[in-house]
Amino acid sequence: MRIPATVSDYRLLAKRKLSKKIFDFIDAGAGDEITKRNNRDAFDNISLRPLCLKDVSCIVTATCLLGLEQTFPLLIAPTAFHQLLDEEGEVSTAKAAGFCGIPMVVSSMSNRSLEDIAHFSSNENLWLQVYIFKNRELTASLIHRAEKSGYKAILITVGVPITGKRDRNIRNPFVLPPELSTGNFTSTANSEVLHQFTAHEFDPSLTWKDIEWVQSLTALPIILKGILNPLDAEKACSLNVAGIVVSNHGGRQLDTAMSTITALSDVVRTVAGRTMILLDGGIERGTDMFKALALGADAVLAGRSILWALAVNGREGVQSMLALLREELETTMMLTGCRDIQEIKQLGNDICCMGMKTFYEN
Repeated sequence: MRIPATVSDYRLLAKRKLSKKIFDFIDAGAGDEITKRNNRDAFDNISLRPLCLKDVSCIVTATCLLGLEQTFPLLIAPTAFHQLLDEEGEVSTAKAAGFCGIPMVVSSMSNRSLEDIAHFSSNENLWLQVYIFKNRELTASLIHRAEKSGYKAILITVGVPITGKRDRNIRNPFVLPPELSTGNFTSTANSEVLHQFTAHEFDPSLTWKDIEWVQSLTALPIILKGILNPLDAEKACSLNVAGIVVSNHGGRQLDTAMSTITALSDVVRTVAGRTMILLDGGIERGTDMFKALALGADAVLAGRSILWALAVNGREGVQSMLALLREELETTMMLTGCRDIQEIKQLGNDICCMGMKTFYEN
């Protein structure tokens, strides 16, 4: 096996290793996959304007989220069913995150239970992603279990009243294999295609009142994932949530939705420092992290890339891929004259230019 030099290398190696059904389940976007492509293309359409002759002999990538230090501004995004890729599943991923000094957001749709992930990984910076299911007792139970297991935050996925139409998954239906299960609750994921299962569980009647209900259940910080519109960002701030994730769910829900890095600036202006802002969607390079930070994000999340690395070489694959991304961020910081994360954020638009690639090409 050749040594992967980029995230896209991990994707190619994973594609060769996985069955088409599993690969498409992970890789597919909604509809024509326009949003999925635009998440990447939008990063490529941002140019950097470096500063010269600055002492960059000492680069610091560390940052602090929710009062906890981490080695660089990336989190592992919530993704389902890691045992499709590795025998230890989410435990391997959480161990890799802990080794690299970053948080992992555990999906409520994990194969391993949230308790096992915390216990066997010894990662002390785990967050739990939850949906507000039709069965509210299930949601409440997951949150209380997370509290007891030492999870540091609850991330609520919003903006998904139904599952998006993923054409690849319709043509190539995915059912969770019989030897695997949903680790956190009993489900029918082994007996029906996944989008039918989620259609039974997701609640299209959700409103902002349901966020207030979750806040009444726990003292853990609440982060909302799925914010693209500044009007929603304002509402989230009015409820004093601990953070928001600018996210279009990896382009897996509403096709032609705005790319996340394009949506970021308006959200940042609306939030105006009132809450933490994270971003996901298309993060494949250290330059992507840098651009998101310069445009106002506090950190980013990576999802599919983590799964590719897990498929290629388990825990060690994830650790190697995370080290690659951190090294690329350090290189970008040195070549732009930014010595720490705060300096990237302070320089902002002076060093990161939206649309400059198109300008020069024209």
